[in-house]
Amino acid sequence: QFSRVSVGRMGGEAGAAEPTAAWTRVRKFVAGYASGVSLVAVGHPFDTIKVRMQSEGAKGRFNGVWDCLKTTVTKEGVGGLYKGMSTPLLMTGVVNSLLFGMHYNFVSEIAKVRGHDRATLGDTCAAAVGSGAIISLIVTPMEGIKARLQVQYNTQAKGAYKGPVDCAVRVYRNLGVTRGIYRGWLPVCLCRMSNYSYFGSYAVISASLAQIFRGDSADDGKLPFAASFIAGGASGICYWLSCYPIDVVKNKMQAAPDTWPPKYSGMSAAFRHIIRTEGIRGLFVGFTPCALRAFPANAAAFLGFEAAMWMLPE
Repeated sequence: QFSRVSVGRMGGEAGAAEPTAAWTRVRKFVAGYASGVSLVAVGHPFDTIKVRMQSEGAKGRFNGVWDCLKTTVTKEGVGGLYKGMSTPLLMTGVVNSLLFGMHYNFVSEIAKVRGHDRATLGDTCAAAVGSGAIISLIVTPMEGIKARLQVQYNTQAKGAYKGPVDCAVRVYRNLGVTRGIYRGWLPVCLCRMSNYSYFGSYAVISASLAQIFRGDSADDGKLPFAASFIAGGASGICYWLSCYPIDVVKNKMQAAPDTWPPKYSGMSAAFRHIIRTEGIRGLFVGFTPCALRAFPANAAAFLGFEAAMWMLPE
């Protein structure tokens, strides 16, 4: 029975004591920052391979994950796997701080409004959809810059971006906000709203693992790190299973040449192009590196969050 899964120390009880209410909220934002840094440190090389394969498509220059990895390392060195990492390393900590902080505070407020003594799975999923939609406004520029840099195979070529700041400035100057910086916002928003599968699965799996590890629920104390690691990795896989084709469309749009008129007039145009030129298979290009990344990266993310919650005073 998970119809009333409590998120315990993460979502909080609906009626938190007033003297500690402010720190209870801030604490989740601080722990979210640790989550973001952990996520990028572990997952960025996998993400680079995924984005390159997605942008090239099923009939592009790479014959698979191994060929993409080998070609990247041979021609660009190991550093090629970390292209575009500086921006997400800096910003993902901030983004996850906002995401985790907003999400778990939304959980508490939704539970309170609905009259629940403790947050339910439904409360968790509703909060994830709302916080995901809001966070998309922040992450769209960051993801667009990252995608452009990740598919830049020759950094010495004429017109190549020199780094994230140069990329952002030039995209803004040439295309503006909606046509450039925020290109691909709709699929980003839909992907982020799919966080219901991310936080929802984590709530369910962590509660089940807590019973296995300790014989109790995850509500009444701090989740064992092993349980957090496993639940976090599994939740990452659940997330990508829920939205991967949308992510492919998003990266097609954001990694496309910065020209006007654009290569894709919108999300539906990018989707139709993929189906017409690559078939259904094109919507799942790059899934292997994504799946390989999903478990360790998200296990690290939730482990970083839980570790911070352990260390921070209550």
